[in-house]
Amino acid sequence: MLTECTKSDFEKYADLAYGLAMDPSRSGYPTYRDGIKTRAMFEERILKAFGRDDEEVLLFADGGEVRGLIHYFSIPDDRYLQTNAFCVNGAANQALSEFISYVRGRFKGFDLYMGFPAENRDATEYLSGHGYECIEDDYNNTASLDGPVQMPEPDGIIKIGRDNYGSFRFLHDQVDGDMYWNSDRIYEDLDGWTVLVKEKDGKPEGAVYYKNADDGWYEIFGIDADGGEPHPDLFRDLLRAALSDIRRRGGRFVTFFCEKEYEEYAQECGFVCVGNYLCFKVRLD
Repeated sequence: MLTECTKSDFEKYADLAYGLAMDPSRSGYPTYRDGIKTRAMFEERILKAFGRDDEEVLLFADGGEVRGLIHYFSIPDDRYLQTNAFCVNGAANQALSEFISYVRGRFKGFDLYMGFPAENRDATEYLSGHGYECIEDDYNNTASLDGPVQMPEPDGIIKIGRDNYGSFRFLHDQVDGDMYWNSDRIYEDLDGWTVLVKEKDGKPEGAVYYKNADDGWYEIFGIDADGGEPHPDLFRDLLRAALSDIRRRGGRFVTFFCEKEYEEYAQECGFVCVGNYLCFKVRLD
């Protein structure tokens, strides 16, 4: 059974919730076992929800016992809904069934996005077994930039601003599909992004784009290439350019979700794999 979680409820069940958040078999994304996020960050993020109209925290109980919590947020203008915590100790199929039914009644016509570690078999098998689309199957990686290690600076890298944004749009429009951060949204929020493009013979060959997620923590959102998938040398050059730039900015940690075929190259650049990430999309018709 799902019920509204109050601030006092959360304080009561914070130990339970965080313990589940640290267990990939009983939690969703974002994961708190990546070596970056802490318990203080977990609690701070959940507590913010109680002061926001576009977020809600729910308690899940089964057999009269509280088994965990679900935190989600919405972007009404984009008809977008996403879970920000899904920490449940057992009966994940029941929690998912009740949650999807609950938000379908409140957010008809929205798209719901839920990410889970592959280790959470109960959740991922329930979603795939009910025909919900797995739109992302990536590997979550962390790089630590502490220490003196330096990487070679690739040639032909330019920073993208509003005056030369067309070079990035040329690349990103080829791949953005139905992703939330399409070319238009990144342009509208460009002050919050760093976009680097590698040129060859004056033509954009590939791009990497990232944001400052928190103090000293950055997240790389993607690497694009003209014509489709980047070749290994281009992938390495763009990743190294991003890491070098983030290091100059004082960054200490970097998160990067990488497709399986490029995972070995990410590790060559200093990333450590946290785990396999699966993202599901549910159309709330």
